[in-house]
Amino acid sequence: MALSLLLCSATAANEPSTQFANIAPLPGAGIALNAQGEPDGSGAVQINIPVAYTPGANQSNLGFYGGSHIGEFSPKLPNGTGVFGAGFGGFPRVYFSAMQVSSLIFADSKALSAQFQVAEESEKRPALAFGSQDLLNKEKGTGASKAWYAVATKSFALSDRNLHVTLGYGSGRFLDRFFGGVSVPMGDKLNAAIEYDGFQMNEGIAWRPGGRFGSITILAAYNSRCGLLFGAGVAGRVPTALQLAVGAALIAIREQ
Repeated sequence: MALSLLLCSATAANEPSTQFANIAPLPGAGIALNAQGEPDGSGAVQINIPVAYTPGANQSNLGFYGGSHIGEFSPKLPNGTGVFGAGFGGFPRVYFSAMQVSSLIFADSKALSAQFQVAEESEKRPALAFGSQDLLNKEKGTGASKAWYAVATKSFALSDRNLHVTLGYGSGRFLDRFFGGVSVPMGDKLNAAIEYDGFQMNEGIAWRPGGRFGSITILAAYNSRCGLLFGAGVAGRVPTALQLAVGAALIAIREQ
């Protein structure tokens, strides 16, 4: 509690774009990943920060989420978003995503993000990745947006499961601050996560109806400066040709 109060009290005049205050279009946000970047309920999951475990070749995810704008705490969850992400490579692995920040997912251009993993996790060393959210600064003018960041994730044995700890630092929507989080599997179907994203505390539960390797994850979370967040994502292996076709379509779309 004291840590939460300390972190939340370190506010600044600037805020992140409200489009980036609910869930991140980055690896591990809403979907648990193992050290190889594969969907796995025993892995690390966060909400509005990335984990360093980065999806690789043929791994893709599609998710839809609803939250509230900063300070609104609306029960109608008006701040909706959709994310499509695709991983490439064996190692190093690279992940790209396109995030809907207004209208329908095929109605306008997207906020593009990328993450590049440069070090695998070992017994003594965390996984390490670098990335950028909103590469083209699409949300410029709506709050702090385009961000560069570095992130590390390490697992620690906790009884019969692993505790995953993530720590990073980022500019832009991360407000030139440290961010970090902890997540733990609560069985084959549930994961619990808590984090500080540079702006607010977030906590949530991720549920996989299909068990540890289930493709669908339902997320229920709370952003302390916005309110409730709900959504669902699907993740798994997709042929490279389909990944590239969907990605190209999203990137090619321009504002109407």
